[in-house]
Amino acid sequence: MKKTLFAFILLCGLNGFAQQLFPTLTCETLADKTLVIPNDVKGKRSVVCLAMSPKAEKMLRVWNNPLYTALFAQGMGGLMGGNMYDANLCFVGMLKGIAKLGLAEAKKQSKKEVDKKLYQNFMVSDDDVNTLMKNLSISDVKEPHFFILDADGKIVYHTQGEYSEQKMNELTEKLL
Repeated sequence: MKKTLFAFILLCGLNGFAQQLFPTLTCETLADKTLVIPNDVKGKRSVVCLAMSPKAEKMLRVWNNPLYTALFAQGMGGLMGGNMYDANLCFVGMLKGIAKLGLAEAKKQSKKEVDKKLYQNFMVSDDDVNTLMKNLSISDVKEPHFFILDADGKIVYHTQGEYSEQKMNELTEKLL
């Protein structure tokens, strides 16, 4: 009986039954709306992209266009048009420590650089970076982190770092 129970628990864990719920993250979009992840994105899969340092934000900028294009296939027309993965896309910039004082200025600058039609996808958060890092087992804030959440807000995939076609392909494969 014990062996059967242990095998069942192990099998469930390997199949993703033990997925971690994404911690609550309160954000403000560039459209000046409050968004609470994962609560406000439940019901649909989501890609949450986190930048927790200026270096990570610089790397995240390289991901912006390819990721948005891959998820929403803008301009492709036909069967490929629209949100082909039926997923939310959230780019979240966070500041740590005293740098938080510049959050309003960072948001203002972002509004100058981001197309207005994308304001709902770009956001800032002044939630505690250290707590978020601990809850997500993140040790490196110098790289952007990408999480795929299922419709219930559970993490089903995580990657980090600089953009590469291989990472993009892995991420979009996990959305299928």
